[in-house]
Amino acid sequence: MRRNALRLAGRVCLLTAALGLTVPGTVGTATAEPTRTARAAAAALPQFRSVSLPVSGTFAGPRENVRITGTLDVTVVTLPAAAGGGTAQIISSLDDTSGTGDPSGARYDLVGAERVDLPFSAGATTTLKARPSFLLIPPVIPPGPVVPPNPIRPVTVSVTVTSTGVINAITATVGTPAP
Repeated sequence: MRRNALRLAGRVCLLTAALGLTVPGTVGTATAEPTRTARAAAAALPQFRSVSLPVSGTFAGPRENVRITGTLDVTVVTLPAAAGGGTAQIISSLDDTSGTGDPSGARYDLVGAERVDLPFSAGATTTLKARPSFLLIPPVIPPGPVVPPNPIRPVTVSVTVTSTGVINAITATVGTPAP
């Protein structure tokens, strides 16, 4: 029993010594204003935001107009520069998106994902527009050699980014964008 008490006392002494080495010797209440470099480094942290947006609308396909419905998953990652501005990565991916041909009534599937890198301004809030390309899979595969479908750009993704890389809004529209 005495041996256990000595062992316990030794462990307590070691623990106390270890805590004495890790706790700072002086505790003060002084605070300092972060330096300009520290603020710039804090502003240069990457930002990210992900949203799932419903997409619905009509666009001009290769053979006919196609009315699509589905979901577009968008992830935006901003990589700000220390002096302001930077690069935004816009990653767009279609999820369960299909379409109906007009006037044929044929069913189309839309698939794909794409990453677009765009610069944003150091001076003001910037609205970035990306037109990712996807594949429009026709309803019938013709006999003979299979030719992959041509990429199409039916969706415009708009992202509003501040000069420090903060992501404000993400929207998506179907169809040809206004100039």
